[in-house]
Amino acid sequence: MPVIIDTDPGIDDAIAILYALRNPALDVLALTTVAGNIGLDVTTRNAGRIAALAGVRVPVHPGAAAPLGRAARPETGIHGNDGLGGVAFPEPLQPASEEGAIAAMARLLATAPAGSVDLHCLGPLTNLALLLRSAPQAARRIGRVIAMGGAVEVAGNVGPKAEFNIAHDPEAAVEVLAAGLDLTLIPLDATRQLRADAACIAALRRGGAGPATAAADLIEAYFAATSGAESRPLHDPCVPLLACHEALFRIETYALGVDPATGALLPGPDRVRVAMGLEAGALHDHLRAGLEG
Repeated sequence: MPVIIDTDPGIDDAIAILYALRNPALDVLALTTVAGNIGLDVTTRNAGRIAALAGVRVPVHPGAAAPLGRAARPETGIHGNDGLGGVAFPEPLQPASEEGAIAAMARLLATAPAGSVDLHCLGPLTNLALLLRSAPQAARRIGRVIAMGGAVEVAGNVGPKAEFNIAHDPEAAVEVLAAGLDLTLIPLDATRQLRADAACIAALRRGGAGPATAAADLIEAYFAATSGAESRPLHDPCVPLLACHEALFRIETYALGVDPATGALLPGPDRVRVAMGLEAGALHDHLRAGLEG
């Protein structure tokens, strides 16, 4: 599956990217970066560092440095000032591309057969909204969009009903949901069911592979940002896992909209496929196997 990964790494983004880059079922054409968990310069450098740890040369294209019409609000309390919880990663194997994310997306989509390239969105939807504005014909050539974001029937993580990725740029989310793309949304309802605990960390360390060990270190850094938790949700890895193992997710169709003030998902006019549940045990096995290569 040829894919573009749009990301703001980010601890759980890093685990998702390592899994995707190591998975022979996915052909990662590019990493495009966006400000979200931390500022654009750091997310762009982190994308290159993650690819270096995976031993993969993949182009990294910097995208939007701020949401549409509002200031960025980084989440350094969880991800740390370096975005990766202080976990050591190598330097990028190559510099970030001078071609921006939106231009790169448009080029890759225009030159590939229509519907053959998927887009995995691990962060705010700013870059996709900008692609829809500036190159709508290219955007229509996306095979499917799989995006981590939102909270449907559970509480949010940045407000009573708001989740970080959508709330960071709700205007972008409004435009993306209304665009009529083949969109599958993975909200907190599902991602909170895929949890990492001490047993998960130990299993990753037993694998011995660099990406698996790095994922264990990242999860430990994730725990360091909390107090008293016995497990932490693995939000972003659900995106490439769904791409490869959709049968392990329970998909429902919802009519949704986005509150442009808070980023909360509301009943609305846009029909969206939503992952509301998952088989955590089997997905943990697939995640570990992918990270071990």
